Amino acid sequence: MSSKLHNTVTYSDKNWNDVENKYDLLKSMELVIKEENFTPDSNNNLNSTNSSKWALRLLVLAGFTAVIGNIPVQSHLMTPNNNVLTTSFEIKTNSEQATYQLASFDSSSFVSNEDVEALNDSPSIIEFNLPERALATYIGNVIDENESKWVTYHVKSYDNPTNIFHKVGHQDLLKPFEKDKEINENIKSLKKGSIVRANTNNGELTELIFTHGDNKSFVISKKGDSYEGNWKNDVFEIRQARTSFIIKNGLFFDGKKAGVANSVMKQFVKAFDWDIDFSHDVRVGDKVTAIFEEIYHDGDKVGNNNLLAAEFINKGREFRTIRYTYKDGKSDFFTPQGREMKKAFIRTPIEHARVSSHFNPGRFHPKLHKIRAHKGTDFSARRGTPIMTTGNGVIEFIGRKGGYGKTIIVRHREGYKTTYAHMSKYKSGLKVGSKVYQSDVIGYVGSTGLATGPHLHYELRQDKKAVDPMRVKLPNSMSLSRKELKDFRNKAVGFVLQLNVLHRFVEADIEIDSVIGG
Repeated sequence: MSSKLHNTVTYSDKNWNDVENKYDLLKSMELVIKEENFTPDSNNNLNSTNSSKWALRLLVLAGFTAVIGNIPVQSHLMTPNNNVLTTSFEIKTNSEQATYQLASFDSSSFVSNEDVEALNDSPSIIEFNLPERALATYIGNVIDENESKWVTYHVKSYDNPTNIFHKVGHQDLLKPFEKDKEINENIKSLKKGSIVRANTNNGELTELIFTHGDNKSFVISKKGDSYEGNWKNDVFEIRQARTSFIIKNGLFFDGKKAGVANSVMKQFVKAFDWDIDFSHDVRVGDKVTAIFEEIYHDGDKVGNNNLLAAEFINKGREFRTIRYTYKDGKSDFFTPQGREMKKAFIRTPIEHARVSSHFNPGRFHPKLHKIRAHKGTDFSARRGTPIMTTGNGVIEFIGRKGGYGKTIIVRHREGYKTTYAHMSKYKSGLKVGSKVYQSDVIGYVGSTGLATGPHLHYELRQDKKAVDPMRVKLPNSMSLSRKELKDFRNKAVGFVLQLNVLHRFVEADIEIDSVIGG
């Protein structure tokens, strides 16, 4: 029997490489496709053997079909006879009937004609009755229509709680909130620049959040039929954004088109204001680069924060600045080398004040009626007018000082000191050792000591020598201390690298808005 079977075996003209190359099958699979031709006279001798082996061959065939998936095998196998075995299944529903053919094979290559007839007598279609409704594969919560929405409002200087709650659409809740002491106190603390976010679901307030610009936010949440408020950290997210643009219409107009808010552009102007006259020096074609902070909440952009670094190319001249925050939280702008962008001193400690008496070493004193050097400059102003420190420094003296009356002396770097005399009162919270920064209010105009009327006596000393504050050449800027400079350089290196990259774009006239550069 084995010799007879051997003589009847032939091989297909197509080999596995043809199929593999056509359908990009795994090269690790090695199969040989055979064709067996059975003659009628050999059927009597092989019938019993084939009857026992056709099932095994069909099993191998089914495995073969499962491996190669959707490959149309019948198109690559020789089909000299009409003995084709078709495997199919039928899906019935209440309304439709569909029959799907899985694969068709030349049955003469594997089984005899009698075997085919025997198979045809057996059921070749298996019916599966599908359920009338789909089986549950996941049991979860029912998803309701969520009509919740956030409303954002930025508090203005003239706002009060009533106006703020009206803007976010929940003025009716202001009175109930007044009954909760903690919630009421924090609502009253809202100030200019605070961001208020209200979440409403089907007309009902579910959450109210506001922040004053730091990493803490006050969150009012609905709990049952009432509300409770708590301070939480990192409710709002701070992200860096970058932009480069060329001035074509105006600094603020083009900045807005590039995605930069006016509040950020105001910081930009303040940083470079000591070097550039923005009312006269800005030209079409000037180039602006800025790295700044944007505020996000629940995926929404809700505001802008600090300018971090910037470059301004004005009439071909390049200026750069980087923001640095001191340990006490105060921030200022510096050059990449660590020197202040602003001048070391401003000339006058009172805005729009009139000079009533100049620096004069041979002045006749109006109270003492004798020659007594006037080592400072007097500024006439109304009682209570704010007095500003003219430079960054540390308070060395605060208190009464003879004829000077109520006085503050500020020690600055590089041997400079300033004196502010005849005050009516000091700003609360100041003491010896307190840090003050240029333009900080430190007191108010008065007439204490030997004064003929309300005014400020202002002195500037350089290396213990009094100089005329209105005429002396003031230093361009002050540098950071050695410890601060080390910290500044560590933090500034990343901004310098970013400015270098953005500089190449803007020099190539490629504008980057805050969305692309964020």
